[in-house]
This record gives sequence, structure tokens and C-alpha cells, in this order.
Amino acid sequence: MILYGMKIDSDIDFDLKLPYDSEYKDTITICKNVPLELKNSLTCGTYLYTTSKHKVYLYSDQDISSPLKTNQPLCYEADGLVKFYWYHKDKSIYYELLHKDTDKFSFWFIHHFFSFFLSIEEYFVMIHGSAVEIEDKSILFLAPYKSGKSTLANYIVHQGHKLITDDILATFIKDNNIYYTPSHPYSNPFEKGRYLGTYMRSHKKSFDTLDQVYIIQNSSENTDINIKHIKGLEKFQLVRKNSLLYSMPHIRVNHEKHLGILLNSVDFFILSYPWGKEYLPQIYQALQNNLKYHYQSSSGGGGTSDSAYIDVGLIN
Repeated sequence: MILYGMKIDSDIDFDLKLPYDSEYKDTITICKNVPLELKNSLTCGTYLYTTSKHKVYLYSDQDISSPLKTNQPLCYEADGLVKFYWYHKDKSIYYELLHKDTDKFSFWFIHHFFSFFLSIEEYFVMIHGSAVEIEDKSILFLAPYKSGKSTLANYIVHQGHKLITDDILATFIKDNNIYYTPSHPYSNPFEKGRYLGTYMRSHKKSFDTLDQVYIIQNSSENTDINIKHIKGLEKFQLVRKNSLLYSMPHIRVNHEKHLGILLNSVDFFILSYPWGKEYLPQIYQALQNNLKYHYQSSSGGGGTSDSAYIDVGLIN
């Protein structure tokens, strides 16, 4: 099976409709036989966050605020559910089940742990957002938790377009452009806890470049549907506080480089609209109109139309 652009060889059945024919970058092995040496080498740990009603901890043999070293032992624990062990820069993940429910294991591996692993192992930079493909253009929606981005993406997919990701987009740099890999073919528009969502038959299977990013703003019943093209420092300030996940010390420099290329190669818009599912058809039409206008009015189409280059290294 393939998740976030990685082929997974696992000894546990995920019991989900996951693709086997998508494009992938590398292969990761998952098995339950945790090496005793790896377990015994973990001497310190730290609390990371609480999500899906469980506390998450990260363990190692040294303070994780320091840059990670090759073969450094690591363990990610979802309290009371599962522990994942691995060596930094190794392609094998070992697991220890703390709960008998394998559905919970699948959810935690796919929705929480694996994106974290791919980020701190520097395969991808993870962006918190929902993404779809409309008329061969890849569109990313950025917004805080429970702001409607998954609901909007789900509606668009049901209009005959492809799902790229419901919640987290894995991105990487190639030829000085930002590419992405699809995550998994499940959509959870109402954000039911500990549930991947509904299988979407129409989903993206290949790597591609981002074309447009929409930052969804807080709205109310009386908000008009509006799309505003943003440039320069305004988009930097809005994107930086919304987007990149898992900013640990050893990957922070790469995040800044990534953000700089993203800001200077992709068109950004603020999207505001009234709250309510009944407005989704009009929002969808507005997005289609903006795509049509933007690519017809630009010579050659695509790419950012900013006149000033943004150097994120100079902005704090």
C-alpha cells in the first residue's frame, strides 16, 4: 500500500482501501518485533501534544531539542494505544500495541504518526490543509482546525474532481519548485474523532506541483463570497501562522527554505464566504470562475505574479 508517497510493507492488516498503484518515493517497513537494544536505549522523553483525546510523547537517548543524529533511537507514544520505534535515518518502523483495537492503530499510524515521522525524517515538509484538483489545477485550502476546509474539499470532490488530501499535504522541493504527494483517499468533512472518513473513489495518485493556495478566513452568516489575490508580506504573515507542521530544531532551516519557494512560486488568495453548507455550490462556482479568470488573464498561466521576491530568511 502507498501512503503520503511512500510504499508501506507491513505485517499488520490496515483493513482500508489504500492504493497500491500510486507514485511513491521510497519504501518503509513496519513490523512488531521491536529490537530490545532500541527499547533499552531510550533514556529521556518529552510531552509533545494532546490529540484525539490522547497525550503524545517522544522518547530518545538525549534531549530532542538538539539536532537529531544518524541512528539516534526514537519512540513516539500515543498514551495507552501504541508506541512506534525507529532509528533516525533508518527505513524500518517497529510498533508495540498497547490496545487490542487494530482500527485505532490504523487511524493513529495514518492520521497522526506517519506524517510526523516523514517530517522529522525529512522526507517531506507537512502542510496543514485540504487539497483538491480542479481542471488539472492543484488547489490547497489553508485554515485553522474546524474552519470548513475539509467540508469544502469534500464537496468539490463530489462534483467530479480529485481528492489530494483531506487534512495534511506532504510537500517537497524539486527543480526549485514545490511538489506534493497525495496522502490517502479518505475524507472526513465533519471531523469525527478517531475516524479517517469516507473512501473517495476519485483521488490523485501522482506527484504534482501546487497551482493555487486559498487561505480561508473566519466567516459569519452575513459574509459575502469573496476571493482576493494577495502578495508580498501579507501572504507571508498569513501562511506562516497557519501552515507548516512539526517545526523541530533540525528541520527548521529546511522549513524556511521551503516556505520561501512556496511563497514565490504559487498564487495565494484569501477566500471568505458565509458559514453554511447551502453556500457550497456558490463557493465552488466562485473558485471555478477565479481559476478561469486567473489562467486566461496570465500569459502562459501558473506561477506567482508577485513583483517582489520574498526572502523569508530576512523576516522574523
